[in-house]
Amino acid sequence: MKKLFIKSISLCFIATTIFSCTDYVSDSNVDPDLLTDSDARNLFQGILLADQFFHTTPNTRDVMIWLNQANGENRQYVALNDWNLSTASTFDDSWNNGYVNCITNAKITILKAEKELNPRLVGAAQVIEAHCMGTITSLWGDAPYSELDITGNNLTPKYDKQVDIYNSLQVLLDKAIVNLKATTGKGIPADKDIYYAGSASKWIKLAYSLKARYYLHVKNYTSAKANALLGMSSASDDLVAQFGNSSYQDFNPFYSFLVYDRDDYMSGDSYGARLIDPSNALYRGNSKTDEHARFAFCYNQEYFSPYSLNIYGGDYGGTNGKFGSDSDMPMVSYGEMLLIIAEVDARSGFATGLTSYNTYRNLLNTGYSIGIDNSGYESETFKYEPYDAADFAAGGMENNSGAALTDQNALLREILQEKYVYLMGTYESFTDFRRTNNAAQIQLKAGKAGTPQRFLYPQVEINANPNTPNPVPSIVTKTPVN
Repeated sequence: MKKLFIKSISLCFIATTIFSCTDYVSDSNVDPDLLTDSDARNLFQGILLADQFFHTTPNTRDVMIWLNQANGENRQYVALNDWNLSTASTFDDSWNNGYVNCITNAKITILKAEKELNPRLVGAAQVIEAHCMGTITSLWGDAPYSELDITGNNLTPKYDKQVDIYNSLQVLLDKAIVNLKATTGKGIPADKDIYYAGSASKWIKLAYSLKARYYLHVKNYTSAKANALLGMSSASDDLVAQFGNSSYQDFNPFYSFLVYDRDDYMSGDSYGARLIDPSNALYRGNSKTDEHARFAFCYNQEYFSPYSLNIYGGDYGGTNGKFGSDSDMPMVSYGEMLLIIAEVDARSGFATGLTSYNTYRNLLNTGYSIGIDNSGYESETFKYEPYDAADFAAGGMENNSGAALTDQNALLREILQEKYVYLMGTYESFTDFRRTNNAAQIQLKAGKAGTPQRFLYPQVEINANPNTPNPVPSIVTKTPVN
């Protein structure tokens, strides 16, 4: 590079009286290793990782604390125990991760895949866009979408109504399914697809599963069930965030925070832990339900008293806990589809709902959701036997606390309580809480005003986009669909 620079300067000096030296030096400072563009294939893995990062950090920890699945123990995390003390800047990173790293790059991937005549890759990228945007509108309500401009020419997009965004995502997912069924083009690159190794059929199931989730969000229960039946049909279909154990950069984000970043900021001391702790008075187990294994997988008493989050894993030793260094985390799953079906059926009739819920419990009884790869947890026991109608009758084991519920409402409470436990560490547990007005009867932390209903619009957006709702809704203000 030094010789090239000297030669260029010499040529320019000689030619100064005749013509400009611009042409001689215009490329001399171009780094040949700096990529300025990429094809859709190589962009694809990047949007998968961006979407995964958005769905696993950092505000998932806030949600766990708000929903009393964990507890803030030190410094700013003590303040998180009261959702009203959250600040707009807390949500800057998640907003940027969602819009810039994931959705913008997903749209670029879609355009490039279209030019490359690869409809199946178009479809997979559309599914990722829908996954990220659906979570954004669930958490923030009204949000920019229809005027998003990946060229940078519109830096102040309007805010679309939340219900309109959900409608747009249903259309997008329908288009994705059509594209994924195509037989032309190179297809989804297996070596870049960290989830499904290029299987279009699994991406189609994911698309239907997201349709089911978003119909549930807006309380269109009939459509939610119809799409759940077309969605994931086995544990192998689960969309699971992938983590490793080679370095800090690929650790499970819960683990990296709890061990390397702020090891004394967050504990498992919570209603969630007590709910599945067989030694606690709040224990949800009974003669047909044994939560020993799931409790041990999620919590332990190693670092905080009385409960810590289980961070055992490849980097720390021991059998992988739910929050271990290389513990993968489900983002969309077969279990969620069965629970959607069970909830919809329970809303229409007790008997049908009970049958559908027992289908889910049969899956749990195989070890599903307990241990990495659904392998159970060490030698801990578990049991999820089918319930019968008497269990939900007044005075039955699932309807014997306080004022008796109808059998149908007792079943709904049990289904939603199970979702609270099963979806721990995800944004969907927060969505269920808000959508159902806490029909699971979760015990939040006492003495806090209102209940958490949304994320605050981030400070970066308030500062830059005059279309941000004004006045800015508070954290206890319900989103429009709720």
